[in-house]
Amino acid sequence: MLSTLLQSVLFFSPQFYCYPWKPLLNAVVGDSYEVAFEHFVSSHLSAPNIALHAICFVVQLVGNFCFLHVLDEMFFPGIPRPLSYLTAGLWVAYLVLRSSTAPVWGQVASTISIAGALWAAPFLVPHGAFVSQVFLGAFLVTKYLFLLTGFRAQMNVKAAFGTTAVLVAIHAGYFYLADATKASLEPHISDANNIFLAILLVFSMIKNPLLPTVAFGYLGGQTLAVASGQTWLFFFSFGFLGSTLQAVAHLVTREIPTLLALEKEKPDDKLRYEYAHVIFFPNLVFHGVEYYRQAVQKKAK
Repeated sequence: MLSTLLQSVLFFSPQFYCYPWKPLLNAVVGDSYEVAFEHFVSSHLSAPNIALHAICFVVQLVGNFCFLHVLDEMFFPGIPRPLSYLTAGLWVAYLVLRSSTAPVWGQVASTISIAGALWAAPFLVPHGAFVSQVFLGAFLVTKYLFLLTGFRAQMNVKAAFGTTAVLVAIHAGYFYLADATKASLEPHISDANNIFLAILLVFSMIKNPLLPTVAFGYLGGQTLAVASGQTWLFFFSFGFLGSTLQAVAHLVTREIPTLLALEKEKPDDKLRYEYAHVIFFPNLVFHGVEYYRQAVQKKAK
């Protein structure tokens, strides 16, 4: 029962979002940075994969702190952003104290990235749709740059074009939804939210919750958010967009997503590994860049 509850806490909210309690939970039930890096590096082996994950990292980080900013405005209007500052402070402290084997420059880059997202969130929240399109465009452009610059053999070309068509079609549809459905949906927003959250909660409690929560959180959450004009839900589901882009990155580079691979582990081990993977993700991304750079240098000698 406890493991199901902890799993639900992780997968009900976007998996890669951080909150004040998440570093503390990882300290109690999660695993070490060294174990997290071992899992990360085994499924992030190519330059296209790492570069696309760097963009996904920014998507997750911006969505995370935009969501926290919206929550701060909703629940703590008289206090200067308590959830945002507390999350950033505890996350950075935990990364510094528990990631001693990560490269120093990577730890500094993680800290700067978190601070940058914290600072930028109030300016980005009013422009959520534009931010989403910019990130999607950056992801797609990066994908095709690698296809055109000598990395084609490492990539699944059909998947690259297929996922582009699907993502563009979905986000193009949001422009129609934003104008056509808000007025008719307004009387039913509360019911729609409750149904969405209830389904997401059920998905978060099943044996292997990754794919159902990401797919439903992204498609269901973003669709409802755009159709109803709810900023909190838009940035909540933004995290599932980030996870979807990570899945696409793995698909087009023929590498297995880490959280998907971890579903094969024993239940208790899986939970520890999953918490460690998401909480250490900032340092893992930069450490992955360093690991790839060293591997290329070693191969060139």
